[in-house]
Amino acid sequence: MFSNNIILILLSSLFHSSWNILTQTSKNSQCFSALKGVWVLILAVAYFLYNGFPFYIGQELYTWALFSGVLHGLYILSLSRAYSTEDISYVYPIARSAPAFVPLLAWIFLDEKLNQVIYVAIGLIVTAIYILHFEGKLVQGFKRLFKALWHKNLRWAFITLGLVVSYSLVDKMAMDKFLFYFPDQPFTNGITFFFLEAAIGFTLCNIFVFNKFSRDEILKNWSDDWLKALFAGIATFISYGLICFVLQFEQLSAVVSLRQISVLMVVYWGCWKLKEPFGRQRILAGFLIFFGILLISLSNSE
Repeated sequence: MFSNNIILILLSSLFHSSWNILTQTSKNSQCFSALKGVWVLILAVAYFLYNGFPFYIGQELYTWALFSGVLHGLYILSLSRAYSTEDISYVYPIARSAPAFVPLLAWIFLDEKLNQVIYVAIGLIVTAIYILHFEGKLVQGFKRLFKALWHKNLRWAFITLGLVVSYSLVDKMAMDKFLFYFPDQPFTNGITFFFLEAAIGFTLCNIFVFNKFSRDEILKNWSDDWLKALFAGIATFISYGLICFVLQFEQLSAVVSLRQISVLMVVYWGCWKLKEPFGRQRILAGFLIFFGILLISLSNSE
């Protein structure tokens, strides 16, 4: 993987963890997600007014954007529902366990072939995620994870995981198509696709929220969190815009795995907020993720 793409993914992870923290710390995560969506829609309108609406991309790419937008809309609602029922330190690692499943599905649907070093790197990063989640007790942790499948509230975290895997595959396929048709504008491809799918996803999210909550409750939450939601919207745009750019040039398995450093960022933020010691397992997880990133940066996929 090229070093500049690694830097972009790490920067994306920083902004991704930022909007997750802002969502989890809001007074109502579902109302907050809807307001964040309003800001993203405003950014999308400004972008398309300035650059012109992309009528030129054709029906096939609009179909990919629609498919991705529906999946992202469901993901936003599922993640915000999970945050409203459980703590971020429990939900986030489950929701971001995609590297454990993406390589197999990428091999089936995308014909991705990874070398052994990449597999080791993915294994290190996934292990680090579970060390963080299970506090170093992997056997007991996996037993808890299995039991969590039947927990009413924690099911939302697993549903979120399934949606992350699904939209990752769809978005990689879409960005490959964009690059095939428009190879000379990868940056524009990434931003255009993000705003198209985001407009669909956040519209679905807002329809759901406006049907679930009263107008007074929504407006009260929006008046309290409008600035945080603006920052979250900008962070979402930067985070996923960068990923859409990188997906045009790198294999999905490596991108999804490397992006999981955001888990470490969220957990370390939680330690800082709660003034908890980082502990041996958290330090170990940090080293494993670091070596995973190093291996990915030094490896060339077949």
